[in-house]
Amino acid sequence: MNTGIIASRYAKALLRFADGREDAVIVLVEAKNLEKALSAVPSLQKALSDQLTVSPSEKLSLLHAALGGECSETFDSFLSLVIRNGREGDLRFILKDFIDLYYKSRGVRFGTLITAVPAPESLGEKIRLIAQDLYGGTFIIDSKVDPSIIGGFILTMEDFRVDGSVATQLKTLRKEFNQKNRRIV
Repeated sequence: MNTGIIASRYAKALLRFADGREDAVIVLVEAKNLEKALSAVPSLQKALSDQLTVSPSEKLSLLHAALGGECSETFDSFLSLVIRNGREGDLRFILKDFIDLYYKSRGVRFGTLITAVPAPESLGEKIRLIAQDLYGGTFIIDSKVDPSIIGGFILTMEDFRVDGSVATQLKTLRKEFNQKNRRIV
C-alpha cells in the first residue's frame, strides 16, 4: 500500500480519536515534538524500522524517551497501535499528516515573512491581520531572517508570494541591463 495513503488514514484516525477524547491540542504538541525528534535523530527512525532486533516494547520505550518520558493516554494508545500494526516506519509521515490535518480542520493557515534584519513584531502582526481579513480563518506568520536578500521582504502565504527584496530587484535590473546591452553589440 502507498505510504501516503497509509499516513493519511492513520492521521485521520488519530485526529478523530483525539477530538473524541477532547485532547487534540495535547496530542498536537506531542506529535510535533516526536516529529522533530524523528527528524533530528535519524538513528531513531532507523531503530523503529528495524523489525528483527528491536522488540515492539523497546520501540514504544524509545518513542516515550523521545517525548521526554511520558505522553498522554491518547497518544500512547496511538503509538501502540502503529507499532502493533508494523507501521512505525511510516510514523514520521503519519505525524506530519496529522499536524497538517489538525490545522486544516481548525482553519489555520500559514505564511512566512523573510526580512534581511529582524522585523518588529508589530509588522508580523499587521500582516497576519491583513491576511485574516483577505482569506478568512486564522493565520500564523513565521518570521525568518535571511541577510542574502539585502533589504526589503519576501512574503509567502499559501500560493501567494510577494518578493520585494533588494536582491531580487538588483537581479531584475542586471538581467534587463544585460538584455539591452546585447542589442547594442
